[in-house]
Amino acid sequence: MRKVFLSIAMLTALLVTSCKDNPKSDSTEETKTETASETKDDTAKATEEPSDGVPNFSDSDVQDYVNTYESYMEEYKSAVENKDMTAFSELATKGQELAAKAQEVSGKVSGSDVEKLTAYMTEKTKEMQELSKKMME
Repeated sequence: MRKVFLSIAMLTALLVTSCKDNPKSDSTEETKTETASETKDDTAKATEEPSDGVPNFSDSDVQDYVNTYESYMEEYKSAVENKDMTAFSELATKGQELAAKAQEVSGKVSGSDVEKLTAYMTEKTKEMQELSKKMME
């Protein structure tokens, strides 16, 4: 339950720090943005998620965090399947380290990566909740 709380707290912290006030711009800037985003959408669809389900990010620190989180989730799944309580104590430490790293990374996430990271973390939070339910059975 502690890990679920930490994950939700990390996701909330990420959302709070990444939502910045952007002043409204005039219509010419909006037109430029629409044209640029149309061309970026075509290339982004091809590179957004590799076959393993981990999205790609423009910042290497964010990508490193997501890759580390993915390995953490794999270890968590393994601990749930084996009902290994000693592994959970080790995972608690890793969870705290990931929460600290999430705070560092949250300031580096670009506008386009915020949506990908939020969707990824939401998916992983749901997955962790399912695993926690499975552990209680």
